[in-house]
Amino acid sequence: MQAVGSGIRTGWLLLGITLILIIVCELGLRLALTTRDRLMDRQPPTEGEYENRLVQADAYRDAAWVHEYFKERNKARRSVWSPYVYWQGAPHRSRYINTNQNGLRATWNPPTRDGANDPPPVRVFTFGGSTMWGWGARDDYTIASHLSKLLHAKGYRAEVTNHGQFGYVSTQEAIALLRCIQRGDVPDIVLFYDGINDVFSAHQNGAAGIPMNEVVRRAEFRLSLSWRPKQLARIYGRGFLIKNLWGFHRLVTGLQHRIRPQASPHTGSQVPVLSDEVVRQAVRVYQTNLTLVESLGRGYGFDPLFYWQPIIFSKRHRSPWEEILAGFAFSTKQAYDTIYRRVRQSESLNSHPRFRNISALFDDSGEPYYVDQFHHLSEAGNRRVAAAIADDVIELIEQRRAAAKEKRML
Repeated sequence: MQAVGSGIRTGWLLLGITLILIIVCELGLRLALTTRDRLMDRQPPTEGEYENRLVQADAYRDAAWVHEYFKERNKARRSVWSPYVYWQGAPHRSRYINTNQNGLRATWNPPTRDGANDPPPVRVFTFGGSTMWGWGARDDYTIASHLSKLLHAKGYRAEVTNHGQFGYVSTQEAIALLRCIQRGDVPDIVLFYDGINDVFSAHQNGAAGIPMNEVVRRAEFRLSLSWRPKQLARIYGRGFLIKNLWGFHRLVTGLQHRIRPQASPHTGSQVPVLSDEVVRQAVRVYQTNLTLVESLGRGYGFDPLFYWQPIIFSKRHRSPWEEILAGFAFSTKQAYDTIYRRVRQSESLNSHPRFRNISALFDDSGEPYYVDQFHHLSEAGNRRVAAAIADDVIELIEQRRAAAKEKRML
């Protein structure tokens, strides 16, 4: 018993010494790396520092609401599980960001008039990723809200519902629309705003048509079948390192970069190239989803519109902040360039009457519109996108009115 007790004490002593050594080494690494960064005038922003830099984006023009908005945005990031599509936004209430129990972002719509004998409004659903959701904008200044305002200003009664969700690719959006139809929630007009996430997912997964971060869900599924500590450590260990031991993390990643150099606009090292097969597959998956939604529209009586969205790389007159953002996103540039080029060259897409390639919307503008390296737009950028969409929606509304009138006359 005495030997067992001595062994336990020795074990605890060794554990304590190990923890002290880890803490001392971490502090030493932090001090050394911070000093090196200051001497080289190269200080990589922490998450908090990066958020502070986003607040200073020139597209915001020092707006008074931005600081409070970003505090709210950090709290609004939470998602909950949703069948078939994996996730949706969690309910959230605050001054500038509000999502309901179904994870849908609040959208400005004109108030109903008491006692008015108005016809029911045209129901418009908008689908997309975080750009459609409105990452970087207040509730009343998302693409969906701007669209609703523009339609109202031109005398059209519409109820716009924002179904945008963080990180959704076009396949998830098509499934989300199907789920709405299954619940009996059928719109009159549906808008899909895509491109960024479909390309990023192909870049991340090395294959098209797959949701983001699929490798993590695949590993978690294997973990659910059998307990595998090595896999668990591999999945969550990196996050722990980044959050708690960033000195060790920077040391390890620095060594990895020396062994396997990453693409950089400054070093000129090689960028991992997206294969031509994946590029073709990405466009094919998008076209398939377009065809699927059109088929649903014919069966359930709604009209779809499809928009291929702008990206920062093609903007020719970037502001100083936008130049920084383009540098941050450099590792994905080849994927965006090749897939966007393939979309521009696609005769079947560009001859499609319901497809609109608005990727060049900001290309010749000298105004700053992008607020981060994920191609999210300012509120002014959202308004320009909504303006590019509004006339198409009005044309569909008029067509639907004419068809309804003709049907009544039969």
